[in-house]
Amino acid sequence: MRHLVAVIALWLLVAPAWARTSATLDRTQVTQGEAVVLTIATDQVGAPDYSALQSRFRMQGVSSERSVHFANGSLSVDLRYRVRLLALQAGVQTIPALAVGHDRTQPLQLEVIANTAASSSPGDLQQSQSEPAATGQGPVFIQAQVDDRHPYVQQAVGIVVRLFYATQMVDGALDLEAPSGASLRRVGEDVQGTQDIAGRTYSVIERHYILVPDRRGTLTLPAAHFSGHGQGGFIDDVFGDGRENLRANGQPQALQVRATPANAAQPWLPLHRLDVQALAAPNSATAGQTTVVTLRAQADGANAAQLPELMLTADNDAQVYPEAPTVEDRDDHGRPQTVVTRRFSVVPAHPGALQLRATPIQWWNVVTDQAATAETQALTLNVAPGSGAFAVPTAADAAASPSETRWPRWLHSGFVWSIVAAVFGLLWIVTLALLSRRRHVPADATRAPQAEAPSPNPAPLRNDDLQEALKSDDLARIAHALQRMVNPPAADLDALKTRLGSTQQVEAIESLQAALWGNGRVAPDAALASLRQAFRDGPRWSASAATENAESLLPPLYPER
Repeated sequence: MRHLVAVIALWLLVAPAWARTSATLDRTQVTQGEAVVLTIATDQVGAPDYSALQSRFRMQGVSSERSVHFANGSLSVDLRYRVRLLALQAGVQTIPALAVGHDRTQPLQLEVIANTAASSSPGDLQQSQSEPAATGQGPVFIQAQVDDRHPYVQQAVGIVVRLFYATQMVDGALDLEAPSGASLRRVGEDVQGTQDIAGRTYSVIERHYILVPDRRGTLTLPAAHFSGHGQGGFIDDVFGDGRENLRANGQPQALQVRATPANAAQPWLPLHRLDVQALAAPNSATAGQTTVVTLRAQADGANAAQLPELMLTADNDAQVYPEAPTVEDRDDHGRPQTVVTRRFSVVPAHPGALQLRATPIQWWNVVTDQAATAETQALTLNVAPGSGAFAVPTAADAAASPSETRWPRWLHSGFVWSIVAAVFGLLWIVTLALLSRRRHVPADATRAPQAEAPSPNPAPLRNDDLQEALKSDDLARIAHALQRMVNPPAADLDALKTRLGSTQQVEAIESLQAALWGNGRVAPDAALASLRQAFRDGPRWSASAATENAESLLPPLYPER
């Protein structure tokens, strides 16, 4: 063992004196867009310095080979580095001398012939260059895939970057920088697998990104870069740290970003697909009781933050209480996929027909380049009468149908109407005669209280109705009952709080709001307990609200004279 160490130490001392370093190209003439392989053979310790190549060439992958020979009692080491180069410009290009340890390579000349097809546009150039990357040249290389090369402004573009390596990886970093004029965000976790290319098995790391352009025009996505270390061979163990340097660069991508169409709806929402549907929608309900309707939106090309809020509207004075939506975000090869599900508690106010509609969502179909609308068909519910105040139909429901209000045939006779007119005339004469006989009677004695015009608002609920709602676990039903306790009914829970005179009851209403729309900030059971405690004796109104209720519910005690 000592002899081996002595030999190695002697080799390190004399190596600079007999260093052998050379550089060769596999071809001296290439067409623009084609790669050339630069091979560096040396006996120096340490990888070559490739920084001098970056201004004229793009490096696609670096590999190395090492061999050790013992001959005539002496140790010789041969190292070979191979790098695939792609010229950035046509013409005669000079590969400068590269430093390798204590030695340098000789300069080389490379003739690059211009190719019209390859230089027509950066996008076409990248597409022609993406094919050789899959041939498996070198132990490490990178591929990048863009799902749409002509996106719109603010359209989410999926990007997939794949790292192929055919060596045992120790560590490394795969980077992709954000381009100017766009935002870039990494999504999901890396996906690992294997792939056979040209008879060689490569391990593959797949990484997904979302690119969102901010302005129209040409957008250049920089090349992805990898820098790491692989498991080295015998020479790496003896002369280094046992690791092999690995580097690879992908290709830049050119995108042509389109402006927002003039006929597009606002807010601007470019997508590949958007569907809105109602799930498990009922066809019947009961007045005063909660009915649950669930809506689901599925979007291809946007995350939940970009989608408008799912909303449900109802007619016939029904109350709609939306719950916090459930969001499922994922990506399909970098392009975002979103499923939003939202439940709505609907409390019908009156018996009869009730129509429910999901608010339409305007969006732009990037596949067909046309404006589109995502909507559902109207849902019609047959509402049965409830208990208490919810058993009374509305004036429209109480009105008879046209078939029921059809006049009998004998009333269409002119003779009948002549008799009716004569009777009314006779009654009018009798009324005038009675009035003339009662002139001596004081006006105060004959004046009768004026009948009140019927209130357009429904009758307020009684405390028994509220207590019945509090016994249930239905927060939406309790909210609706509380709003109906005052006359006229409160438009919402915020309006109800302004009429209450109890701080405890106001805090209970706030807990109810947080349980309904606070996204889990207050548990439903806690809100229910607070409501039952605060309203066990009914609402306690403020002075102004109590006066308003009394004036609206009772006839005047002292009629006006």
